[in-house]
Amino acid sequence: METSRRDLIVAGTALTALMATGSKAQPAATKGTMDIIHVYAGPDGVSHVKRVTVTGLPRPLPVTEVRASFVAKGIEDWHVAPSKLFTINTAGDIQAETGDGTKVAIGKGDLVYLEDLAGKGHITRLLTDVSNLFLLVKPDFDLEKWAKGS
Repeated sequence: METSRRDLIVAGTALTALMATGSKAQPAATKGTMDIIHVYAGPDGVSHVKRVTVTGLPRPLPVTEVRASFVAKGIEDWHVAPSKLFTINTAGDIQAETGDGTKVAIGKGDLVYLEDLAGKGHITRLLTDVSNLFLLVKPDFDLEKWAKGS
């Protein structure tokens, strides 16, 4: 599926708004930074969550595809991410639970990077109806390198 110009403009607008306001759950500590909630699988196959700070904004995001989604309130039991992707909530509240038992609140405007592609995965509890954008990246995308500007 090819990404249209309109999809990229919508994603860019949403990302720009997010970078301007910071993450709702934990605002960036200093100007020119942004925190991303990162869900990943460890060598043990268990998913974990951490925050990654991006510095030196704005920074281009190498998006290959943009998808818009609406999901009704409910629970998505244990599952892995279908591919490496960012997700931006545009409406709604989520509680994610990783394989190590950590629970994290994800609200409107939060940017999450999912790359727990194997193992047990994570649970997604949609506490309300949720609208979001999925921003897919190439399989070789490295969040840590991108966050540091390298």
